[in-house]
Amino acid sequence: MYYILNIIINFFKNKKNKFYDFMKWNNYAFIILFILIIFSLITIFYNKFNWGIDFTGGTVIELYFKKPITNINYVKSLIQNKYSSNINIMSFNNHNYFIKIAKKQPIIKNNVSINYEEILDILSKQLKQRYTIKNIESIGPSIDNNLILSGISAIILTLFGVGLFIGLRFGWNPALSTILSLLHDLIITLGLISLLNIEVDITIIASLISIISYSLNDSIVTLDRIRENSYKLKNYNINMYQIINLSINQTIKRSIITSCIILIMTLNLYFFGGILLKNFALIMIIGVFVGTISSIYVVSAFSLRMKTQNNSLY
Repeated sequence: MYYILNIIINFFKNKKNKFYDFMKWNNYAFIILFILIIFSLITIFYNKFNWGIDFTGGTVIELYFKKPITNINYVKSLIQNKYSSNINIMSFNNHNYFIKIAKKQPIIKNNVSINYEEILDILSKQLKQRYTIKNIESIGPSIDNNLILSGISAIILTLFGVGLFIGLRFGWNPALSTILSLLHDLIITLGLISLLNIEVDITIIASLISIISYSLNDSIVTLDRIRENSYKLKNYNINMYQIINLSINQTIKRSIITSCIILIMTLNLYFFGGILLKNFALIMIIGVFVGTISSIYVVSAFSLRMKTQNNSLY
């Protein structure tokens, strides 16, 4: 035990270890956290979500152009502004395009019924070249209200199960800290999805689940180190503030390396994974940043706030 105490003391005193006082800014962190969550909720309330055809049903049209298209973004914005924001044009390359028209036909806006023939006519006039219709497919929503309610129930039960496991393994204060941290990740990520008007489909749901899993795993590593240091140093004059700082400094390199590896993989998916995985990769990139910050800092800051009177979280 004396050997362990010497290691801890040297860690605090040795400047070469570059010990950072993360908890020094925990009050500012709570203010920023509160602002981000409120901003995300307001964005979700006013901007809503851009539901994809997985939720709404609609029509998918695959087109092939003989010549490369250079002004497709202008045409896309023209169609979206004139008819419906739920029309999305996706490009696999400069020749092949998918037009996703959410909601079953006809699309109705400003009491005007618009079908996909009119949209194709706009494309023909604006692009001034012929195209080949490779496929037209009308589909119904693959995710109905019952499945959405089941998904929400599953998330609630998952959070309850996570809280129960961490409560039994690490203590109830860390369990509540972890649940709040996961909710922080979820709300901020959903706020960014709404703000960026990203189309919400099945792949986005999968990315949200992946973010929660990643953040939870990293949080448990940090909490385990806090618990371990709490037991080892409980008989010494080292308070919980110092123990949490020590634990974060001990796990920070591992967390950053893990985040960088995941970020490299998601960047590869974003740039080389194709259009179908682009939104999935984008949400994962956002989630890596949000989840890393929460697993390193938010969980610990919440834990420090909820410490018990005997200066222990456990």
